[in-house]
Amino acid sequence: MPTIRKRHILGIILILSCHLLKAQSILTDSLKDVLARKETTVENRIMATALLAKIAGNRDVKTGIGLDQQALVMSSTVKDPQYRSFIYGCLVHLYELNDSTQLARKAVDSAIWYADKSGNKASKGFAMYRKGWLQVMEEQPDSAMKNLLEALRYLDGQKAYNYECGIYYFIAGIYGDWNDPENELKYARLCLQKGLQAQTPDEICMGYQSLGSYFIIQYRKQSKSIQLDSALYYNRQALSIGLQQHERFVISSTLALVALNTANIYAEFYPDKKDSAIKYINTALSLAKETTQQEIVASCYGMLSDYSVAAGDYNQAEFLLHMSLEAIERFPSGSSVTKARIMQALSKVAEKKGDKAQALEYYKQYIDFYKTAFDAQQQATAKKLEAQYQSEKKEKELALLQQRADFNRKLNFFYICLAAAALFALIFFFRAYHFRLRASLQQSLLNETKAKQLELQLQLQAEATARLEAEQQLLQERQERLQNELLAGALQVEEKNELLQTLQKKITTHNSADPVLRQMDRIITDSRKMDEDFESAKSDFADLHPEFSTRLQEKAAESLTRLDLKYCAYIRMGLSNKEIASRLAVEAKSIRMARYRLKQKLNLQKEESLDTFLSTIV
Repeated sequence: MPTIRKRHILGIILILSCHLLKAQSILTDSLKDVLARKETTVENRIMATALLAKIAGNRDVKTGIGLDQQALVMSSTVKDPQYRSFIYGCLVHLYELNDSTQLARKAVDSAIWYADKSGNKASKGFAMYRKGWLQVMEEQPDSAMKNLLEALRYLDGQKAYNYECGIYYFIAGIYGDWNDPENELKYARLCLQKGLQAQTPDEICMGYQSLGSYFIIQYRKQSKSIQLDSALYYNRQALSIGLQQHERFVISSTLALVALNTANIYAEFYPDKKDSAIKYINTALSLAKETTQQEIVASCYGMLSDYSVAAGDYNQAEFLLHMSLEAIERFPSGSSVTKARIMQALSKVAEKKGDKAQALEYYKQYIDFYKTAFDAQQQATAKKLEAQYQSEKKEKELALLQQRADFNRKLNFFYICLAAAALFALIFFFRAYHFRLRASLQQSLLNETKAKQLELQLQLQAEATARLEAEQQLLQERQERLQNELLAGALQVEEKNELLQTLQKKITTHNSADPVLRQMDRIITDSRKMDEDFESAKSDFADLHPEFSTRLQEKAAESLTRLDLKYCAYIRMGLSNKEIASRLAVEAKSIRMARYRLKQKLNLQKEESLDTFLSTIV
């Protein structure tokens, strides 16, 4: 039976339910009592409702969302925008748990907007923390790291140790995924340090668990016994803290997961300590039943069935697996993958018992669950791509609005300058006319007046020449900028068309009679037609830079691929590695490797700059 080993799972549970100081049943009654009092202020009602939403969201996400929306309505009556920022931040994880990615992103944007409006550093830190957390969930580590570090800068000196603890936890996890053990250990220790400063069992448990994850990962790579001992020590410390301070724990279900992780260590690395493994499995099972964590209950029964199979007690193993399946079916959003694995295990047990017909039946159910899980994953992927597309579209629209605003400001400045010049011209002509009148009356000063007029004319001509040169230079700079913008637009349209073509191919492979798929196919076709106008603009760019690709290929002996030319174009535009990676949906380190390969293909020396070389290609 597979076990839960992902380091982020515990972090998600901890973050979604943090910052409370009583057992849930006691706290729920206390919060309801606060809301029932007439003298309770609106601000306290908002916070009490938000905390109730956190508790309810652990069992029923939709109930939690409803409570947070009530708090949001109350916050609209309060002048201080930090309350609305906080509620939107709380809604982020509930929307994400409810598979409402677009709503989660909108909630993040709203949280950041209201936090900026409030000017409160703690609010800004919490909003950026939520944005980074959401990007971790969406597997965008580069963007997540940037926003998590920015959140730490806002929280510096605010004594928000619980937020800082969670941020350090996720940063350590990202460095672990990047295979950077030095930084992973650094931030795991900072996570524990902030947890101890927060003096809450949730954060302390998070810190111990982060270090335990680090050492178990390192043990799998290096197989040093001290690393395994450390992993086991920190997991047992986390469990010990939770059991000792059960009444102060935010959500006791975290303990079940820690106990299961500890049992996994014994089961995987200490096969001779079966009793210890079963002890922690039973602890996890008891805690999970108490907190209705059916996923963990199912995992516990699965591990116990493995031991029964090893002992040759196939009837007991089959019974435990059925208990596991029953537990997971009680879970509203029970994983089809988990059910498929249970049916696969049942099939193997039936086969060992010699009941081939039952084994075949179990295996058919395994195939059905696996197909359901695959379909669900495909739908989730499609939703994620749609949400990502909408987000990128919104960002482009905002960028366009900003460009228009900048252009309008420049245009207004030009009009002001033009009006000033016209006023100056009127004054000049008035004075010239006045001088002419005086010249008719004062013949003796005629020569001197003419000399002054000639000098003034020469000065005006020099100014006009200088102004013309400045305007020509401005036009040249504007032309270069438009060329770069045209190239960026061409590349973005090409990337979007490739994505739409891929998605359209996926749609055509499914049931074409589905009206939703047909509608999506029409939308994609219409979008591609709208981009045909942009293709003419892209050909205009080719007229402006007709030799760019040709000269690059000549330098590289025709060895550059289409993707290489795309990299060169982005570098020519002056984009950073992170910006290129974001546009191409790859990791930043892939761009660094691409730059290295491009220098080799272009026969550039080590000390030569690729950026400088590309800037010389016209």
